Amino acid sequence: MRATSLVSHATVVAAGWANSRFRRAEVEKAAQTQLIGMSRKDVLSCAGAPMREAKDDDTEFLTYVAGGDSTGMAVGVANSSTGVASVSSHRRFCEVTFVLQRGVVTKISYSGRPGGYATAGEQCAFVVENCMPGHQ
Repeated sequence: MRATSLVSHATVVAAGWANSRFRRAEVEKAAQTQLIGMSRKDVLSCAGAPMREAKDDDTEFLTYVAGGDSTGMAVGVANSSTGVASVSSHRRFCEVTFVLQRGVVTKISYSGRPGGYATAGEQCAFVVENCMPGHQ
């Protein structure tokens, strides 16, 4: 009975972890439309100070960096006297650039290695989620 309980608990934890990754990927997509029209002041208030800023005439670029999650895989084979191992790792990160014209967001773009196939963009959500309408 104890083993069944541990398996059930592990399943619930894994499902919650996967669900949060999918939710972040959805937030990232929604932000590209829902945050258009936001003021510079509101972006700074919800996303904080940007890592980089640039300006060209009346267009501003505020760039934020998020992430640092890593995924890894290891495979090993060993017999009585020899061992072989292979390790692969990928660092996930996202650069989020808010493009503003006359102090208002007109576009949000993403670059980097922001997630997996099913969760593309999940790292970008760490920047934009506090700016989403209804976020608490």
